[in-house]
This record gives sequence, structure tokens and C-alpha cells, in this order.
Amino acid sequence: MNNPAHWVAACFLLFASVSVSAAPDRLLVTGTASSLETENIVYREYHDITEQQHTVRYVSPDEKLIASKDIFYSHGFNTPEYELHDKRFERRTGSQWRDGHFIVFRTEKSEKPHQKKITPEKNTVIDAGFDHFIRENWNALVNGEVLPFSFVVADPLVILNMNIEEVDAEHTAIKQHSNQYRYFFAHSRNRLIGWAIPDIHLAYDSNSHLLQLYQGPSNLTDQHDKSQNVLIRYEYQRPATANAGEQAP
Repeated sequence: MNNPAHWVAACFLLFASVSVSAAPDRLLVTGTASSLETENIVYREYHDITEQQHTVRYVSPDEKLIASKDIFYSHGFNTPEYELHDKRFERRTGSQWRDGHFIVFRTEKSEKPHQKKITPEKNTVIDAGFDHFIRENWNALVNGEVLPFSFVVADPLVILNMNIEEVDAEHTAIKQHSNQYRYFFAHSRNRLIGWAIPDIHLAYDSNSHLLQLYQGPSNLTDQHDKSQNVLIRYEYQRPATANAGEQAP
């Protein structure tokens, strides 16, 4: 599990989660993850997002629940509390707010939890907070700034120093190009370990600032508990078009 690719994915995937700023009341999101190697669908994500809470259900291609995640933004959109429960391996990772700092943790089955205390700083990002970080700094990014941020990772317990910048369609690894998209590229800013930290490519809608495509390591391992690289396509259902009692599958 201590594969560098999984370090980054544990935070990016939303790795890839949608910020609640996208909708004032409720937003339903479906993400379809395909393997970069085989192009086969490997899982789907069903996001249900309200003002202060964000839940995600991960299901296999045959719609069987394999993992779930609860995200709470009461201590900042960039630095949420969260817990990811991978039911296949009985693994839990996440962050909890306690007395002015975060406790980042990882536990598996009956093992003793591993945890670390983190005091958040201005550019600290935790899990789905990365998506909000991009929205918050949208104007700076599209005006050519390269922004540093620190990713807090729960598995293993490390802080990764990263950069995020906008790139044009010719310099993104995402094959689907559109004039409607803005492309962003996230990478390690530590040259000594940069080779071990996989690059992340993202495509956002220029008008809505909603994430459309994510390409990079998944925050879920495969059925053999090995890291996997995916392309995730996101579809959105606005609260105005969602039935009041509707839930994602």
C-alpha cells in the first residue's frame, strides 16, 4: 500500500471530488473511472454534495459497493475532515479536527491506527480540498501563475510539496481536447523525489469551473490491492433537476 502513486491519489481524488461551491444547495455527480491500460471501466463514483457535507459511494462495474467516503467542510474547504472506508480490505483513512489541528490517520482491520498531527497552513490541502483550491485560485492559474501547495496524505502519513499550473491542450496527457476546457497539471516540486510522484492532469469547464476529466492514479487500489491509473469522466445533475428524494445509486 505504500506505493508513491497511491500517496498522491489518496488526496487528489476527489481526488477527485467536487467542491460544494459549485452548487448552493445540492449537487449529484457521477464519475466513471476507466483503466488507462485497458480502457475498461473499473469503478464508478456517486457523489452527493450539500453545503457542509459530501458523501461518495464507490461501486464496481456491476454496481456492488466497494468503498465509501464522508467529507465535512466545517473547518475549511481546503482542509476538510474525511474518512474513506475501503470495504474490500477493511481499511480506513482520513483526517479529524482536534484542538486546533488535524489528526491524519490510517487503520487496517485490527491493526493499531497510525496517526500524525498536522497544523494547517495557508497552502495546506487535504483530500477533496484540492478541487476547492483550484476554484479559489482560478484567476491566478489562468493568468499563468504556478501555485505551490502542500498535500497532506494519510497513506502513508506524509506531506507532499506540489505545484499546480494551467497548460494548453498540446501539453496535457488528456487525449480529449475541447475549446470549452481549461487544462491543469499538478506535479511534485521536489526534484529529488519527483520521479516517484506521478503527474496529475485535469480538465475543467471554462464557464462552470466544474471538473470534467481527471487522469492519474486512483485513490482506490485494484482488486489485488495494487495501485492503478485511471481516467475519470464526470457528469453533473443540478439540484434544480434532481428530485428532492433522489439518491445516487
